[in-house]
Amino acid sequence: MNTRTTRRATLAALGAGVAGAATYSLFAPTITIAAHSSAAGIVAGGALEGPDGTIQFSAFGSRLQFTDSPEQPLLGAIAWHDPAGLSGEPLTLNLLTVATYGPDPADTEHARIMSGTISIEGEEGEHPFALRLVDNGDIGPTPDSVRLVVGEGAAELAGTPVAAGVEASFTYDVAGDLTAGDVQIIAIP
Repeated sequence: MNTRTTRRATLAALGAGVAGAATYSLFAPTITIAAHSSAAGIVAGGALEGPDGTIQFSAFGSRLQFTDSPEQPLLGAIAWHDPAGLSGEPLTLNLLTVATYGPDPADTEHARIMSGTISIEGEEGEHPFALRLVDNGDIGPTPDSVRLVVGEGAAELAGTPVAAGVEASFTYDVAGDLTAGDVQIIAIP
């Protein structure tokens, strides 16, 4: 297939290239990329049987360690959909903030706990949560598992108090083995 390049398209492409090069030359000296010495995290996604139907979810949690800083930034994501929720209505939960992430003291090799705040149905308001993910190895006879607690029980699972000003009246606690998907602990040396 032959395509004809017009003079206007050629000039536009040349102009875009020159603008990109000029932008890079202006800002490149000010861009600083911190070197990391290590990263640890967990990725998960799949389905589990809830009390009234199949729950679908995806989650990610990570803690970074930079060589030139004592701070360890926390990153995370949660998308959780329970078609029956607590009252038979669909329930969707999404991560707002990550307060803690790390190994579960009860099982440092296989389990990770992330806590923070979560939104319910995209409405305003922050609710405390704790998510425990267990990686039981490669997909096989021992399934991975997940537990999500929203509300007052989140503090107990996470081992940290609920932050001041966070709504804790909504209560949700679901746990189960994955029927589809995987939980994978990752480490980048």
